[in-house]
Amino acid sequence: MAALTISRRREVMQKAGWKIDQNDEACYIDIDEPEEEELAENDNYSEWHTLPDILLEEIFSYLTYRERYYASLVCKQWYNAFYLPLVWRNFLVDDRTLTRAKYNYYSGWQYCLDHIRTQNCLSRVGKYLRGLEFRPEHSFNNIFQFMTMLSWSMDKGSEAKAPKDLKNVGSRIRSLVYVFPCNMSQANDPEGIKLFGTGGQLLKGLKELLSKLRNLRTLKLIDFVLERFEAKHLLDEVLEACCTKMRVLNLVNVTTTHCPIMHVGLFINLQILTISPQNIDDDALLLLADTKLKHLHLLQNRYTSTHLSISPCSVKAWRQLKRDNPRLKVHLRVESMGDGEVVFQPEAPVCSVTYESPKSKIKTDFVLRMVDHYKNKLSVYGYEMLPRFTSPKPFHNRIDSLMLLIARQCFNLHTLFVREKVSTSTVLLIARTAK
Repeated sequence: MAALTISRRREVMQKAGWKIDQNDEACYIDIDEPEEEELAENDNYSEWHTLPDILLEEIFSYLTYRERYYASLVCKQWYNAFYLPLVWRNFLVDDRTLTRAKYNYYSGWQYCLDHIRTQNCLSRVGKYLRGLEFRPEHSFNNIFQFMTMLSWSMDKGSEAKAPKDLKNVGSRIRSLVYVFPCNMSQANDPEGIKLFGTGGQLLKGLKELLSKLRNLRTLKLIDFVLERFEAKHLLDEVLEACCTKMRVLNLVNVTTTHCPIMHVGLFINLQILTISPQNIDDDALLLLADTKLKHLHLLQNRYTSTHLSISPCSVKAWRQLKRDNPRLKVHLRVESMGDGEVVFQPEAPVCSVTYESPKSKIKTDFVLRMVDHYKNKLSVYGYEMLPRFTSPKPFHNRIDSLMLLIARQCFNLHTLFVREKVSTSTVLLIARTAK
């Protein structure tokens, strides 16, 4: 009788288990045995397990890493979908990625990188990664340790007698995005911005990782705010590793002061370049004239210095650029919460001027200068986001005449954003004029 009782208890224990919740805490789950009638009703399963791989890839790409793991336990088809290449085309690394809670007597509970979990992750899906995106908020040590472990795994995987689980780790990575939170202490105070740049060991770890990525096509380094001596050597390893393979390069606010980045003109097959106006000069433009560059975006955001403190490139350099690379299109853009203004580039082949700034107003003097210099090339002009100011009611104080001037003079214009108050007649005239 006692043996029968023990066997029944074992059967019950086998139908229960432990599960890790969102806070990395274990909870015991007891599974109730369904009745025979319920089992008969549940025999008709849905057909989710028969979905084609192309749909499963798309579905799995929207799930978090934890949700992907739980979904892979459903059936064999979903388990195989967990390892499909497109599921891991972009790997986001933030403060909580592959971490565990650890108590610190000084700071309390903190999330630290779990090295065993990270190593298992890289050994299983590292060869499928096609894109890396680093978005730290406060814990830069976790990002640094992850980059160090990834670099070490790529080194070991490239050896002649490499472990089987580390072979080809990171070999398919084609893009890398790193957004630095340089306004950590004043995140909710846009008027009192304090900049904190990266550098030191964190920059060294990033450069070491970039030197291992030989097939990189897209690189975006945003808001690094480096010193001049660090910025001048930022792309040394990238240029050596993928000089002919780079297609898209995004360098926003490498420095806040004037510091030209000459490396941008040495990627001979570069097609799209996004850079801040303080990091480009006449010499860089002359180098870009000999490349296959198609789009040059001059971007200013909330951390960029004011347009009054930034000197534009010379007219001579822009004319030589247009002569040597006539297909190049220049795009001017401002992304700021304040009243920002673009750095005017005279004689540049500007095709678009856009603002993502709720407090910026259309200024008459800039519109006249823009029409005078860019009327032959300009195709897009406007302000995004809803305005945070009141438009004047009198007609002579509104922007109606300026909008009509742009529509009449810029004959290549095909997109015009109007967010301020205009009359219905003005809209009809714009629709008739700008065809």
